[in-house]
Amino acid sequence: MTATGDNRTGKVDPVAVVAPYVTNPDRDVFALRGLPEEVVAVLFAYYSRSPTDLRTALARMLEAEGEVVGAAPVPVLAGAQEKAEAFHEKWVVGYGHNSVAEHATVHLAVERCSILAAKVLEDARIGVAFTEKSTRFVVFDEAALVTDVGWPAAEAAIYEAAARDLLRAYASLVARAEAVLVEKWPGVPRQALRAHACDLCRGLLPAGVPTNVGITANARALAHRISLLRASPLDEVRRIGEAMLAEASLVVPTLLRHAEPDGSRDEAARRVRALVAGRLIPPREPRMDEGWIKLPGREVPGAYAILREITARPADRLAQAIVEEVYGARWQACSGALGQGPEPVIDAYLGARGPHDAPGRALESVGYLFEVVGDYGIWRDLARHRLLSSQPPVLGCDLGYRIPDDLEALGLGGEARAALDGVVAAWRRLSAVHPLRAQYVVPLAYRVRWMLDANLREIFHVIELRSRRGGHENYRRLAWQFADQVIDGLPAVRKHLRVDRNS
Repeated sequence: MTATGDNRTGKVDPVAVVAPYVTNPDRDVFALRGLPEEVVAVLFAYYSRSPTDLRTALARMLEAEGEVVGAAPVPVLAGAQEKAEAFHEKWVVGYGHNSVAEHATVHLAVERCSILAAKVLEDARIGVAFTEKSTRFVVFDEAALVTDVGWPAAEAAIYEAAARDLLRAYASLVARAEAVLVEKWPGVPRQALRAHACDLCRGLLPAGVPTNVGITANARALAHRISLLRASPLDEVRRIGEAMLAEASLVVPTLLRHAEPDGSRDEAARRVRALVAGRLIPPREPRMDEGWIKLPGREVPGAYAILREITARPADRLAQAIVEEVYGARWQACSGALGQGPEPVIDAYLGARGPHDAPGRALESVGYLFEVVGDYGIWRDLARHRLLSSQPPVLGCDLGYRIPDDLEALGLGGEARAALDGVVAAWRRLSAVHPLRAQYVVPLAYRVRWMLDANLREIFHVIELRSRRGGHENYRRLAWQFADQVIDGLPAVRKHLRVDRNS
């Protein structure tokens, strides 16, 4: 950023203004520091909406704030915070541009929660980092127990007595195990032996023992996690969700507006349980050496995964039950209960979804492998879906390109083709010398070929997001093709897959 202005004339020097908040004034890579989280998020959001570099945008924000050169960093920056909140109110809350919230980071400590609740907190794949008290390096307190879990008095007494018996046994065994280990291996550091003792004994810890969890999350992922926590069937988890929302809102007051309770998963579980209650035929006990049963097709694994999630029966027994009921001699006995196939199970599972709810995680058990040919711009868009698995393709011009219909309708297709065709000769020359470096010259419109590996849950998300009006025409077409192939292989999802084919 080029410095402008002169302090002697009363003008503000942008370089000096931003200096307390950046790690360097002029290099292409730098870090931000000392800024409110929502200000950071809005500054990064400017990248997608303005040609202005970040330091210039920050300087303008600080000038409007009334910062003076040489002053210490303003700890609150109330004016900038207010502007950031107004921005997020419009773009994140109003228009649903939730990706902006990924630039705001929140750090939370959740202490004295049960191990059970901790595992619910940590059930997140991306955007959230956790550090929990280790069962290996910490000996858990014999007297500590999370008791406020919603039990009536009689049941509470039973729970506490049993749990405390476990804790006493655990504490005793850890101490004894450590003593034996020290005696047996006197040259090994005591800390290592204690850790081994804890490992040996951790199976005795009840899920109600208290632990501590440190959480670092971007605001978007945190809002999603809090939404699920606030709708949990566990009292403790709901309380934790409410407390997390209250505390995190002090840091990012606008970006958690979408953290309303999301109870769609519990409703889905209720509907499936109601559907199959008393109707699954108890399977025979399997031999221990039978191994996994592989199910053919798409619909049966989908229904199996749903039932596995909801009923929590042992996987091998449930797989056997599904095989026997759907493919074996017992098909006729259960077909009247479940219908002619797994469609009622899928309907019950997906029918509870609200307009903004993702399908349940059972659909992750159904996999797809697509071979995709599309322009490199499409690949870049789909690469943002981090749960999709695809290797970056090598760019080239051999597969040609496609001009968007709207560009043709404007009468500009010819000019576009001329420009795209004109690069081919240069690419070929460059590619003959160094194919990877030749990629630099290939326009985004040229097609590439890649393999895309995804589960059905993520494919739902990609189709429903990328088929929407307002999205790029090229990836909308690809989303329609994904939808056609998914429905062709799994007709039961047709009524649940929200494909926008409107122009």
